[in-house]
Amino acid sequence: MKSLKKVLCIILIITIMMQAIGCSQKENIAEKDGMGEVSKNSTSEEKQTTSLPYIERHPSPDNYYMGKVSKLPDADDGQIEIRSADLSQADLSDELENLLLTTYDSKTKWPDYLPEGFNPDKIMEIGKDPGLGVRKLHKEGITGKNVGIAIIDQELLTEHEEFKKQLKYYSESDFIKTKSAAAMHGAAVTSIAVGKTCGVAPEASIYYIAENFIIENYTGRIAKDINELLDLNKTLKEDEKIRVISISWGAEEKESNGYKDLRKAYQRAKEEGVFVITTSLLKGTREDIKKVNFIGMGKTKLTDPNDFSAYGKASWAEEMDYYKKDYLCIPMDNRCVAAPTGVNDYAIYQTGGLSWSVPYLAGVYALACQVKPDIDYEEFWKIALDTAIANDKLDTIINPQGIIDKLKEQR
Repeated sequence: MKSLKKVLCIILIITIMMQAIGCSQKENIAEKDGMGEVSKNSTSEEKQTTSLPYIERHPSPDNYYMGKVSKLPDADDGQIEIRSADLSQADLSDELENLLLTTYDSKTKWPDYLPEGFNPDKIMEIGKDPGLGVRKLHKEGITGKNVGIAIIDQELLTEHEEFKKQLKYYSESDFIKTKSAAAMHGAAVTSIAVGKTCGVAPEASIYYIAENFIIENYTGRIAKDINELLDLNKTLKEDEKIRVISISWGAEEKESNGYKDLRKAYQRAKEEGVFVITTSLLKGTREDIKKVNFIGMGKTKLTDPNDFSAYGKASWAEEMDYYKKDYLCIPMDNRCVAAPTGVNDYAIYQTGGLSWSVPYLAGVYALACQVKPDIDYEEFWKIALDTAIANDKLDTIINPQGIIDKLKEQR
């Protein structure tokens, strides 16, 4: 029982970190003007026929500056936070073990001398690789091209170099503060799904709604967001269609007024051939999808992300009973992704949580949809489990190359 409470607490913390995701169908459409701003002049009916891209707003970069830090902070839940910290005067010569637990970004300033084995730039490059042979698939032309991925998450730094070209639609919930800056969570999940250097499906199109999970009745608003995306999907060309919706959230308020609407939205998506992935699949509480369960994997900073033997149980889930043969294991920890602090900035997160696994899985599904456009989530999941790789710690590591090879055999 204590273990279950621990996992639910972690998921709740991850949810609270996400302060955004589209709420309601907009009554007016915003069109970019020559300065990159937006004006809301068209009717909702016109929105259904307006050409993409549609970007409602460009949130500004955020500022995480920590100031000068003379020594590494203490570890908190297995990670040490030093994003945008000035460590230039710190003595880190004997801190290799702790440095390998750090979460840092492009604006972290390092001292002249670091312990042998810790190269911040090299580690970030390793962390950008989606791993598990995904970049090999990219070289074969399997990139998610002509497939749409939708994301519901925090405010997005819409002009980040990782996904600016892939972003076709950006809408904000009425519960988003109009001048709020971009958030870390949105940039991270989007780059994991479609980032040009760290994404699983770098040529997939992105359709995004920013939402606020803090304000009450977010369950009902998620239902509205899903319906907004499904309505949008009806207006898209075949080579633009949304095939999967990635929502790094799963704390549905079953007692809320909106839960019935959410169930209907999930069911509608299923009927319309759109796979909705949330963290609820971990707990098996999604009534529309059965026997589709996944869990995140841990990995240290210095190991090769393409080496299946490098992965193991996540530190926070080691004692949990989630690593079963019918639970697909998805990369999660020590990923380097887009940061919200600047359009060329990146951050490497020691611990990702299930939030990082959801867009990864969505990206792999997009690759599968490119190879076999009529695939559905049930066929995908069966193939994913059948082709999964085992190591000495895990039984069912997702194998993107194996999935694609199996689908090619069916053509």
